[in-house]
Amino acid sequence: MEQQSLVWSLPVQNVNASRSTIQGLQDYKNRFWAIGLNGDTLQPDGFLKFFNDRSLPFAYFVRSQGLSIGTDAAYDSNISTLQSYIQQQINAEADLVNAIIGQLKDYQARNWAIGLNGDTLQPDGFVSFFGQRQLPFDFYVRSQGVSLGEPSAYNHNILTLQQYLQQLR
Repeated sequence: MEQQSLVWSLPVQNVNASRSTIQGLQDYKNRFWAIGLNGDTLQPDGFLKFFNDRSLPFAYFVRSQGLSIGTDAAYDSNISTLQSYIQQQINAEADLVNAIIGQLKDYQARNWAIGLNGDTLQPDGFVSFFGQRQLPFDFYVRSQGVSLGEPSAYNHNILTLQQYLQQLR
């Protein structure tokens, strides 16, 4: 039974967690320790949970209590899987961020409101996008008697996204 996570993870946090897991796998490889199942208790370990939470294939390596599962190539296989996963995460997020930058530039060229919909004065998709990533957002609205922010908000938001991309890489 496959279970979907109900909590969305920040791409930058997910990438950093994956890099940390690679370091952990490398440490276990250097010590020739079991991965997938705890060598002492044969209970599922944190590496297995990490991979399962992301629906990634996992290679076991266990030599304990008369049990022999997998080969020591499992370390490198799992590291390679995570390296590919990291690159996929970065590429997908970069594509999305670059699309948002394009939208901001389009809105800037049209002098359209950002942060609040110019017709309804309800928060727009930019607010959600920045909010999900815990990024600061500058509003610029000139509509229905509301005057919020400055025209420089477009460029500030674009710079924020460019810095976010650098952090991600």
